[in-house]
Amino acid sequence: MSVLEILGVFFGLIYLALITYHARIGWIFGSLSSGIYSVICWNQELYIQTFLQFTYVLLGLIGFIQWNSNNNNNIHLLIKRTTRKQHVIYIFIGLILSFCLGKWFSMTSQQYPYLDSLISMISLLATILATKSILENWIYWVFGNSLAIVLFASLDLYATSFLYFIYLCGSIFGYYNWKKLFKKQSNPIKA
Repeated sequence: MSVLEILGVFFGLIYLALITYHARIGWIFGSLSSGIYSVICWNQELYIQTFLQFTYVLLGLIGFIQWNSNNNNNIHLLIKRTTRKQHVIYIFIGLILSFCLGKWFSMTSQQYPYLDSLISMISLLATILATKSILENWIYWVFGNSLAIVLFASLDLYATSFLYFIYLCGSIFGYYNWKKLFKKQSNPIKA
């Protein structure tokens, strides 16, 4: 366990605590954690994860900005939902991209290319949905975090695997918390 991994876990836990309570500042801590994990993943030859973590840095900044621009008084950001048809499309496209990415990176020194690409596609979709404040982002996180636990444990990154276990628990809590907030909204909006 390195100092970098400990810092990545620390910032990741702060991110999770803030984002499950729908606190905008959480995006900044998520970006910090992801910046650190882009280095860790590169060193572990997880090139797809490296790209994903770097993308998280950018999406964290976008989420921070977007949550502010969608929320004039910065107190109650509306949580939205999406349709089943949209989820089917997301999953179909994600699986195709995941397979193609896994195939491409299987020709490199990439560790576990298919598993890494599947986790990355699920996680990228979940993050995009989270930046748009879509309730179902947490369901995608449950699947992505479950797979990430296996991936990082197989590389002896046990602190990171533990972080993803906490993320998994946070995903379940985040879903129920956001669902409660969604129900409290006087006028729910479809995405």
